[in-house]
Amino acid sequence: MGASDLRKVVDALSELATRHGLQLISASVGGVTGLRAALGEGDYEADGVAQLASACGARVLYWDLDHLDADEFVLLAKDGEESEGDPALVARSDVPVALRQRADTLLTAARRHDGDVEAVRIAFVVEGVVHEWEVSASWAVDLRGRWEVLSDDIDQARPEPELRLDGPDPLEVERIAGLLQKMPAVISAGSHGQRSEAAAEAFPAPGGDGDWLHHRLLRQALARAQQGIQQDSVAAYRAVEDTLDETAARLLERHVLDDVHDAPARRIVTTDFLTELTGGHRPKPRTVTLLLSRPAVKDFLTAQKTAAKQTQAVLPL
Repeated sequence: MGASDLRKVVDALSELATRHGLQLISASVGGVTGLRAALGEGDYEADGVAQLASACGARVLYWDLDHLDADEFVLLAKDGEESEGDPALVARSDVPVALRQRADTLLTAARRHDGDVEAVRIAFVVEGVVHEWEVSASWAVDLRGRWEVLSDDIDQARPEPELRLDGPDPLEVERIAGLLQKMPAVISAGSHGQRSEAAAEAFPAPGGDGDWLHHRLLRQALARAQQGIQQDSVAAYRAVEDTLDETAARLLERHVLDDVHDAPARRIVTTDFLTELTGGHRPKPRTVTLLLSRPAVKDFLTAQKTAAKQTQAVLPL
């Protein structure tokens, strides 16, 4: 999504909240703790999220913005300067010329968008579950991806860890990566920023915010954990789709669909059920569709509709 499209989303929030009977409140959506359900940008637009919020009984729609700070993309110290001024920076002399050029190009691209809105988040809360939707500008996604790749390339290009005193312990990186890979808050995070926040909360820097070695360790561990999470998610939903009838039985046994009578809300609670069932892995829309199409679920929904009609028929006018 481009910058102009993102601005349209922001400008339309007040009107769409009013249209669906919701109060719009600015809040730090990404900082809300507790059980979360991510609503995919590919499945819903902002208006669809507001409609879902209203259908599920929510009265408040929360929103917040991320603005790009180009200084986050500074990876190398300036020419002729050491990195002591900011210990998170790498001395230019420590990396090859090609990487210096890439770092300069990335920083120039980031400065073109300094201060621009890079992401919009809206959320509502139903029965203690935070349902969050986030849309990011395509240029921001590209910049963040390039930053992660370049950061790893710079780390790899520097002297081997055993030849320098300032590198993270590889064994500690692997240990923390393994723990992060199993953490529901990291697994279910809807963005890189949320994953980083969850990781930093679980493994705070012993030396405070200026502990650059810990920050690098955590960044490397999170990158490895994310690869493992993707593999775990694929395996988890392969197992779910191989046992759809058994999963459908569990869905009904837990009465997940008992008080849900419209299709959008039904998909939300089913998504929440699958996310919890797999330890935080969010399903693809296809898996939700397949599960709701199982004979047992369809029979339940038919009986539910019939009972609702019968109840309406006997109620006095």
